[in-house]
Amino acid sequence: MNKDRGTIKWTAMMLPEHIQRLRDWEKELAYTSPKEKTEWELEDLQQTIEQAYKQKLAVTFSIFKQGTWSVEFGVITALHLAKKQLLVETETAVKKLDFAMIQAAQVVDGYD
Repeated sequence: MNKDRGTIKWTAMMLPEHIQRLRDWEKELAYTSPKEKTEWELEDLQQTIEQAYKQKLAVTFSIFKQGTWSVEFGVITALHLAKKQLLVETETAVKKLDFAMIQAAQVVDGYD
C-alpha cells in the first residue's frame, strides 16, 4: 500500500519563503472568527456571569482577542459595568476581561 506523506515530501524542494507562505495560509484556514450572538445568547451569558459573581463560583471563559482564541479559568472578584470589564482571579494572577472579548462562560461545578 502506498503511504502518502502529504506536503512533507515536497518541503525539501521549497524555498523558506514558500514554506512560510504555506504556514500563513494554513493559519488563515484555521482562523475562525466568533459568530454574532443572538439576544438570547447574550442574556444567557449575562445570567451565567451574574450567578458566578454572586455565588463566587469558578467559571471557564472562552475568550476571543486579536484573532486568537483562549480559555481563562477563575473566580469573578469584581464587575466594572462602567468600564465593561470584570476581574477574574486565576491561580496565578488577577486578570481584567473586557465584556466584548468573552464569547462563552460556563460555571464549573465542584471547584473550591
